[in-house]
Amino acid sequence: MVRQIALSSLAVCLVVSMPPAQAIENASPLSEKAQYFQQDLLDKHWLDGLYVSIVPTAPQGTKIDHTVNEPGNVIHAGVWTGRYLAGVGYQYAVTRDPWVRDHGGQILRALRILQEVTGKPGLLARGYVKGHGPVMDWERDGADSREWRHGKGAYADYRFYGDVSVDNFNAVLYGYAIYFDLAADDEQKQMIAHDVDRLMTHLLDNQCRIIDVDDEPTQFGHVGIDPDPARDEYYNRLYAARQRLYGVASIEKLPLRASLMLLPDLLIAHRVTGKSRYLDFYNRVVARWKDNPESDLFRQPFSLERLARTNHSSEGQSYEAIYNLIRYEHDPALLAIYRGWVDSLWDMNWMEGNSLFTYMTLATLPEYLAPRNPGETRAAPAQVRHATESLPQANESLARFPIDRVLRPVMNSLRTDIELNPSADRSRQKQAVQPLPIDQRPHDNEYEWKGNPYRLDGWLKPTVVAMQFSCDDKLAAWFADSAGRMYRTLDGGQSWQKATAGLMGASVQNLITSEQRSYIVWAQTSQGVLVTRDGGLSWRKAEDDVPTFTAPNFNDWLKLSESMWLRVNENGELERSTDGGKTTQTAMNGWRIPRAQSVLRTSRGVVASGPGGTYETSDGKSWIELKLWPDEETGAADFLHAYWMGRSYGFVPADAPKQ
Repeated sequence: MVRQIALSSLAVCLVVSMPPAQAIENASPLSEKAQYFQQDLLDKHWLDGLYVSIVPTAPQGTKIDHTVNEPGNVIHAGVWTGRYLAGVGYQYAVTRDPWVRDHGGQILRALRILQEVTGKPGLLARGYVKGHGPVMDWERDGADSREWRHGKGAYADYRFYGDVSVDNFNAVLYGYAIYFDLAADDEQKQMIAHDVDRLMTHLLDNQCRIIDVDDEPTQFGHVGIDPDPARDEYYNRLYAARQRLYGVASIEKLPLRASLMLLPDLLIAHRVTGKSRYLDFYNRVVARWKDNPESDLFRQPFSLERLARTNHSSEGQSYEAIYNLIRYEHDPALLAIYRGWVDSLWDMNWMEGNSLFTYMTLATLPEYLAPRNPGETRAAPAQVRHATESLPQANESLARFPIDRVLRPVMNSLRTDIELNPSADRSRQKQAVQPLPIDQRPHDNEYEWKGNPYRLDGWLKPTVVAMQFSCDDKLAAWFADSAGRMYRTLDGGQSWQKATAGLMGASVQNLITSEQRSYIVWAQTSQGVLVTRDGGLSWRKAEDDVPTFTAPNFNDWLKLSESMWLRVNENGELERSTDGGKTTQTAMNGWRIPRAQSVLRTSRGVVASGPGGTYETSDGKSWIELKLWPDEETGAADFLHAYWMGRSYGFVPADAPKQ
């Protein structure tokens, strides 16, 4: 007879995840949400003016330092900081709050550091952190990145990430332009002019290329096409794939839209510096390509297949580029071209409830609508197709924007009420026919407005395939997951650390702990059986007393007692039986996603896992989630950008006074 397994000891050893307390609700007034999100940004995502998008989950009010030991995700910090600066510009236009202008000044100083830290004038870094030594999660535990480098000059106590790309570069220019026009004082305008001039001098002196510290173009560092015909051979080789996409045989025949990322940068530089060099270069680009016909690529009718192929991130870059083109251009013929570009984007996303794209469209069609009095409510332009439908959807997205920014598993592909697109998305994943409400779909990784609103699943967890406990230390345990990684805890599950640094890239499939000694663990790996005698700090090939590993079959019944049997059935559901499988009941009460992929009997209880996480049970009926992997959360610079832009134009009305 197999004894009933009690899990009281497991509850002591492993930490159960609890939902974070929230100060406000999703349905709170937009102004209160904006205030909450901005304070959260300052607490967790703020590195002396640089916006760090993804950070380890922490309680409200926690200050995160962003050093090499606690870096967050800074490799896209430049792009999101630039866009956030634009949001701060709109915020100042509405509020005229001196604090907001001071806040913008901090961002300007951080963007200057993005240049200074590289030691190369006009070359941006993607992001930086403070401190010395390898950066956690990027350069440690066997990880390797050639793009992390040490800061130069006054920033020798920083580490920065290089290989800046077009989207980083253009987002910074976009933020400079909006803030310059709406919020900057004279000193800040001089600072912006100086830094923009350096960025654009670097770009034009290098034939529209971003040249990294190794004197080579960055991977995605071609911002546009130099109009000098002497450069045609170079660009013909470089853009052979783009030419096939546009259906042309040479650079000479490309449409003007092929220079979309370069054109606004030139107008911005002319606007903030006053230097004719940039306007002259812009006119040369326009003169060479403006008469070429548009590609059929942008005239295809709407279809579910085309929708599935849409790159929403690229749409975001296009919108911010065209927005400033239309703001700064006055030639009717060119404006007609640029508005046509907006119109083709609008065809694909008017129904998506994308707040930022909607406000940009309504501000630029059928002509540019400068805010009359920032914050004064105005209706959507009647001449814009679908305006009366799209504006309420855009505002609803802000109203439903989730306060909880933790990147949690979501698996909407299980829902029977969602109609699926017969065409898969660009990652070959299922997607919906209709956009999902913003509070039902998985968070985008960093910036909601560039995400796919038809996406169904995201942030799914790996499967725990093995879990072992120390024979005599109740605080020590190890587990292996389906990604081949191994983790250990020495504090009863308060924290887990990777224990694979000494495995030299070996993938772990199974684990067995010693029954006599505390920290001896054998690992079945892609390089044979390895053993550690120090809990996972170091490893060597196992030669003596090698245990026998048995591959588990999670579809077989696991007998826990005479009256409790568990298994994962063919539908991925966890089943429970009291009679050896003659009768069964689904046993997933408490699971975030009702799908399981493993069920394990350990020396301290029963553990099962699936795409929604890992759980433990005492009776096979009810389950409690275990916190095995560190959670991360993203900030809400995306909300703040769209909210204050909508307020500035009057598309988002101010909250009604409280009664």
